[in-house]
Parts: sequence; structure tokens; C-alpha cells
Amino acid sequence: MPKSSAKTIAKTTPNAFLANQFYNQVNPEAHYRSTGPEIWEQTEGKITHFVASAGTGGTVSGVGRFLKEKNPDIVVIAGDPEGSILNEYSRSGVIEQGLPYKVEGIGGDKIPETLHFQHVDRFMTVSDSEAFLMARRLSREEGLFVGGSSGLNTVVALHVAAELNDPNAMIVVLLPDTGERYLSKLYDDEWMRENQMLDRERVVAATLLASKPADAPQLVTVAPSATVRQALNLMTSYNISQLPVIDGGQNVGSVAEGTLMARTLSESAILTRCVKEVMEGPFPTVDANAPIERLSSLLSRDTPAAIVCTNGELTGVVTRYDVVHKIAGIR
Repeated sequence: MPKSSAKTIAKTTPNAFLANQFYNQVNPEAHYRSTGPEIWEQTEGKITHFVASAGTGGTVSGVGRFLKEKNPDIVVIAGDPEGSILNEYSRSGVIEQGLPYKVEGIGGDKIPETLHFQHVDRFMTVSDSEAFLMARRLSREEGLFVGGSSGLNTVVALHVAAELNDPNAMIVVLLPDTGERYLSKLYDDEWMRENQMLDRERVVAATLLASKPADAPQLVTVAPSATVRQALNLMTSYNISQLPVIDGGQNVGSVAEGTLMARTLSESAILTRCVKEVMEGPFPTVDANAPIERLSSLLSRDTPAAIVCTNGELTGVVTRYDVVHKIAGIR
């Protein structure tokens, strides 16, 4: 809501009050009287560094003022999103043109009157990607379901910790937000990928094998000495349309359901013949780490499947359907 609209509403609405948090000095004063003393007491005065970020600036200013009155050696660091003007202004006093960024609620393209730079020792800039990935890490590894500004503050705190060589250092970092507001953003993998902050899933042959139903063996084979009838029964039992022919652990040929059934219709006696008499060429063999792009180029109408080899051992079969289903997102 524009500030002018808020002023009008406050002026025309009985008992309304305009907090004006970017200019109201009660904002940092509240943190000077509450948040600052709470941190000091709970750390028993052992805090050496305080990390927060500046939205209105009230928290970092109020807490910073209180802590420095208690101990002037306490270092106050403010995290700032990449694209915000606050870090540069703190160094040069120059107000530059801000750039867009995704982290919400902190930084900005204007200088709030509630941000008191004299109580902040330094600013550190953090990218959207670093902030969001850290927030996801906090949720996954620490059970702290936080938002982007909390992730940003944690990145700053870790940088500060990496710079220190003091066993008595105590860094307090403020996590100001909750992750529930960002379920369709930083906690949405597709949104993260669309914004170039999360790599596309690296799909390899082993990935396709792992996605197959757990109740079916990954590798169903037939011996050269088996009959065509046995081969067809295997394909029917496991609902597959092709089989590699394995002899002594070696990939020697293949049979396909469509080809065998077509030949059976014209020559029923083929059912009693050995597979080695009717088999076609062997399926190509690929390593378990072969990327899906390699499989896409390898598999065709004439090459419906490939055998996956893991550490020198034949471990499964991937088909054109496996590849297409993965690309299309079909479960």
C-alpha cells in the first residue's frame, strides 16, 4: 500500500494509527528495550558478534545500540541482499540505483530513517541463491522451517565464523521469518529451477533403474538354451517386451516380444526352438552413470533397450519407455 494511502486511511479512520515503521523511532527503541536485553541475558554477556539483516533497520539498530553500550567490542553485522543499496551506502554514503532481487522483507532501494548505521559495524552482501539454499538446508538439516532472510542471515553468520580464530567467540544470528509463506517459492523445486537457483536433476541410467517398481527384478534375462515359449512366458510374467540373452554373464543377444509373436503366428513350431536360433543382436551396454541424454540418443525403434552395467556387473535394463516417462514426468 502506498504511504500516502496509509496516511489517508489513518487520518480518516477513527482510532487508527499509522505505525510508519521505516521512520518511526519507536521501532529501534523497542528492540533496544526488549530484544537487546534478552540476547544479553540469555548469552550471559558472552556474545561477541550479532548478525541480523536490515528491513526497516529497527532490529539491528536497536539491538546493536544496546549491545555496544554493554560491551563496545561486540561486532554487529547486517546481511544485505545482492541488489540492495544498503551495503554500498554504508561504505560510501552514496545512494546508488538498486537492482531487483528475490529475498523478501530486507534490504531496499531507499535508506530507512530507522536504520542507524552508527550501531552497525559492517554489511555483508548475499545472493538470492545462497540465501534460499541455506534456508532449505536449515529446514532439512536443523528442522528450522525458515524463509529467505533467515537463510541470508545464516550465510553471513557462517562467513563471520569462518573468519574467526577465537574459541571464546559467540555469534548470535537472528532468524526473523517462517518458511510457510514461501511454499510456492523457495521451497518449490520448479520455481527454484526457473529462477536458476537449483540445478536440474541429474538423471542417469541408475536413476531410471531406481524408479522402476520395487516388486519386479531390475534384470530379467533368458539363456540361449531356453525355448522361445519360455522367453515369452518370462516377458508375460514380468510385463516386459524384450529380454537380453545372457550366456555365462555375457550379453550375447536379445529377443523381443513383438518379433517372436509375429513369427509364432506364421510358424507355431518356433515355440519349441532355442532362443539362440532366433535371437537378434545384443542390446548396447551403458554404465550406471550414463546421463539420460546419452540414453535418448542411443535408444531408437531398432534399439529398444540398453543393459546397465554397475562396477562391471550387469544390473538392469532401461527401455525407451523408461526414458520417455522420465522426460515427460510420468510416474
